[in-house]
Amino acid sequence: MNIEFKWDGVKSLRRRSGFILVEALTSLTISLMIIFMLSICVSEQFKLINEWEQRVNAHKIILLHLKNKDVPNQVTIKNRIYNYQQIGNVYQVKVNNHVYQVKS
Repeated sequence: MNIEFKWDGVKSLRRRSGFILVEALTSLTISLMIIFMLSICVSEQFKLINEWEQRVNAHKIILLHLKNKDVPNQVTIKNRIYNYQQIGNVYQVKVNNHVYQVKS
């Protein structure tokens, strides 16, 4: 069984120029979708990291108050204001409309 491939040169490219355009646009669309999805994932991960950092700082402030009573009740860390408050046996820190508390 002999199969011959004949290359027409420039003629075949002229007939398929629309196909090449569609293929290029499809690959561009797929690339843009991948970039868009990756940027969404990265921004969500940064939000999650910031929330965890805020939580860790709040608990650190509670621990500092338990060790030493001379720590101020209002502390600023990375342009966030942390307000410490003790009500009975509940220690809490308020920051950006979030309240982190520990009961003893």
